[in-house]
Amino acid sequence: MKLTYRQKVFLSKVLDIYHELQEPVHYSVIAEHLGLNNSTAYDMLRLLEKKGMVNSEYATPKQTSGPGRASILFYPAAEALEIFTHLAGDIREQDDWEDVKSRILLNISRSEVDDYPDVLKNLLTTGMPEAKSSLVRCAEIITVLLLNLRELKQEMMEQKTVDSLLQAPTSKLRMSILAGLILGLSYADEEAQLLLDIYQEYVEKYQVLLQDLGGDSLTELHLFTRDVWDILKAPAQ
Repeated sequence: MKLTYRQKVFLSKVLDIYHELQEPVHYSVIAEHLGLNNSTAYDMLRLLEKKGMVNSEYATPKQTSGPGRASILFYPAAEALEIFTHLAGDIREQDDWEDVKSRILLNISRSEVDDYPDVLKNLLTTGMPEAKSSLVRCAEIITVLLLNLRELKQEMMEQKTVDSLLQAPTSKLRMSILAGLILGLSYADEEAQLLLDIYQEYVEKYQVLLQDLGGDSLTELHLFTRDVWDILKAPAQ
């Protein structure tokens, strides 16, 4: 069952609490640990229960002799325990992605138009460290390609083509076409031809990594690419 990032983080915390206490937990305990109000924690637990990630049980207070008032306790489902390691990796990857995305957009936003060639040259000559995820690697490569496109002698029609690709619904085909378009335009530019081998290598890596992206990651890459392009094309307008 597909989980949102928020649900993944919440579930990972529930797993931590369960492993610490080694027994089913009342939702108020989870709320206290996470700094949430009781109703928010309860609603999230019920949602995760519907998705098969947690189970619930009713228990009466041990100190009462009679039936007492039943409490609702929650504990991770077997499926949640099985995917815990994978889930923790997904969360770390998402955190890495947020850091990389913010860093790239901030650096480009702060750079002057005249600085773009230097930014591009630095990326191409020093190379980019291998990223931890396909999403981060694709984002780094598409940033290099868009910086290159910014330096090419673009026609208005070519800018409109990029705009159309990025304004259309998200798809791997369109994101692949975008990289191919930039590489194709590089063949027609004398200065860019000196670095064609590097651009071609990046595009080939990008095409392979693109196939690894799931729906959410592909959407993140699409939105990120639009943000980068909006920053880079703004000075020319």
